[in-house]
Amino acid sequence: MAEGLFPDLKWHHAGFSVNDIDRSIAFYSEVFGMEVERQIEIEAIATKIAFLRRDDFRFELFEKAGSAPVPEHATAPNTDIAVQGIKHPCFSVENCQDALELLHARDDVQIVGVVREPGAPMVVEKDPSLTPGRKPACAFFFQDPCGMLVEVLRASDFPE
Repeated sequence: MAEGLFPDLKWHHAGFSVNDIDRSIAFYSEVFGMEVERQIEIEAIATKIAFLRRDDFRFELFEKAGSAPVPEHATAPNTDIAVQGIKHPCFSVENCQDALELLHARDDVQIVGVVREPGAPMVVEKDPSLTPGRKPACAFFFQDPCGMLVEVLRASDFPE
């Protein structure tokens, strides 16, 4: 493996702006088992910051007073990719269909796209339950309680 310019390089975190940091902390703790590693407030710029961590995976959450909401194009996977820049966090699980059904049952998230075969486009499904003749989900997107787009995919499609 190439070392590039920084042989000691390691992934640290990705940062996301949210409209309610406490709600986001509660959601990511309950759903994904993340724990608060550090919280600070920078009063001079009216911003709260929290680092959430699970194993070697970290999120940095920002709540900035007066920040703009998630833009319309960034609320669905098929339109979000039309604008360049960072897109979304992604988690992998062994059973993507089970994760889809668990999150679909919650009233604080909205499922906005499902893929049932690798390489197929995201499709909005009113009821993503597994029914006879329907393949299990291999990936899906949802909006978290603050409107951020999040992906969950089947871990076996990306073996380590």
